[in-house]
Formats: sequence, structure tokens, C-alpha cells
Amino acid sequence: MAGSSRQRMIVNFSDDALYVYNSSRHLQLQAKKGWVIFELTGPRHLVIARICVNIKQSTALSPVRAPFGSFEIYSRLSSSSLLKFIQFVETGLVQKGIKQMIIKNWPAVYQPVQARQLYKVLVTKLQFKVSEEVSSVIPVSNKPLRVRMKISERQKARKAEKMFLFSLCRPSEYKTIYDFILTCRQERGQSLSLSWKEMENTISKLPDRFMFFKLTGAEAIAAAAIVIRVSDKIWYTFYYAHAATYNKVSPVVHLLECIYNKAANEKVKLIDLGTSMLHDKINMPLLHFKKSVGAVTVPKFTFSKVYG
Repeated sequence: MAGSSRQRMIVNFSDDALYVYNSSRHLQLQAKKGWVIFELTGPRHLVIARICVNIKQSTALSPVRAPFGSFEIYSRLSSSSLLKFIQFVETGLVQKGIKQMIIKNWPAVYQPVQARQLYKVLVTKLQFKVSEEVSSVIPVSNKPLRVRMKISERQKARKAEKMFLFSLCRPSEYKTIYDFILTCRQERGQSLSLSWKEMENTISKLPDRFMFFKLTGAEAIAAAAIVIRVSDKIWYTFYYAHAATYNKVSPVVHLLECIYNKAANEKVKLIDLGTSMLHDKINMPLLHFKKSVGAVTVPKFTFSKVYG
């Protein structure tokens, strides 16, 4: 599989990924084996684009288990060059016996120009099928989040600000925070995607990528969140919840406000609140909440194609 001198298929992991889910440490958490990496390189062998694909039986997946994988585009790339690169990827995978390819893309707002370009090439030129999820993202600026909130949420934030203290948690508190969020979810008939053992293992591999936050009252935790540094400029609210006792105050609103302030201080550009989907349909109450605290709604596409 020599291909073009600018295109190559490798099995070596790299640590210069744009997003944490395509970093070597996270890829190895997703699957121990089966990875194939395709790269498009330019002058001085600098990587222009890359995709990490895992082959399971006859299916090529990007990612295996993460919010997204997909193509990472590092610098300006013409549509014709992107088309040739993806065709190179398809050829390499088909030669390895794959019958289907599934690519879960990042929210379009992460890289709007590249997202449009990728959509056009995959869907229009290469006939990939596409499904869409609804994601919610808070743009971070020098303006307070409260000015983006609906009036009802502003009132809750003001009240909670007087009642609770915000803090960044120490690693010794992580299990307590996880258990708190799990209890809050169970109170609502919900669950968490990772067990504590899985969460602990993930944190041990990526300790610099996780932040745990809490709001505390006089006696106990009122709200908490686990946040992932997806990149230097993007944070993702992996889990967040507040105790049912405080439903009227909804302290998670103020918690998000505090996280926003910290993100602004660190020059973060986006806070990703995740998708608002339930059984492949939009969870309207959840989407409404995210909009009410200042998030904008953006598409998150999954591309798929069957071969042979």
C-alpha cells in the first residue's frame, strides 16, 4: 500500500492529534488492537489530514467508543485533495476486507469550513449515507454566560450563586463526585455510560484531560460536573447533575456558569454540552434546557457506506 508519496497507511500511533479521542492513549482505551491510521502529508512530511480506523470483523469504525473520531484536518486542504485522500482510505480498507465503514464526526461548529467540505466530499462525491444528531455548544467569549440565558435561568443562577460555593475538585474527591452524579441520575431513572472502574482507568491514562467541579452548600454537594479537555480550545461536559432536592433552584445552571467563567479565563472557545438524543430521537426537554442556558444547536453527523 505505497499509494501516493503524500498518502500513507500506518499502524503507529501519534500524539499530535487535534482532539483527545484520536490521541494514542484514548485510542488504546477504545480498543487494544485492530487500528489502522491513514495520513496525508505535505512538505517536510507535515501531516495535513489523518483518520484513525479500527477494523472489527468486516466493519471499519472511527471511533470504536468515543463521542467522535473521524478525519482530523490540520491545515487548508482543497476538496480535490481531500477526495483523493478519502478514496485512498477506502481502497486500503476494502483491500483489508471491510464491507462497511462508519465515521462519527465531530460537531460541525468545531471546524465549520472543514465540516462543510467533508460533508460535501463524503455525501455528494462518494455517496456515503448520513444521519444527524443534535448537539449543543456554548460559545465562550468575554461576555458573561448569564447574558445568554433565558430570564428564568438567570433568576436560578442568581439564587444559586448566593447559596452555593464553586470549586475545582482534588483527585481524592473524584470517586465521591462520580457517585454523586450516579445517584442523581438514578433518582431520575437514568444511568451513566461508564462504570467507576472504567472511569478510573480512563482518568489514569489521561489525567491531564479531566476536571471535576462541584457546587457545595452548608452540608452537602448540590451539583457536580465532569469535564474533558477535548483540545486546548474545547471543553466537553461529560457528565453533570444536581441533587433532586434542589430542583427548584436548578444549581447545575450556576455550575455551568462557573465552568464557563473558568473556561473564559483559560481562553477556551467552546463548551460542548453533548448531544440531546434519546433512542435516535431528539430529547426535546433536554434540548430546551441547553438552549435556555445559552447553548446554540449544531449538527453532528455520522457517515456510513457499504462496500461490495
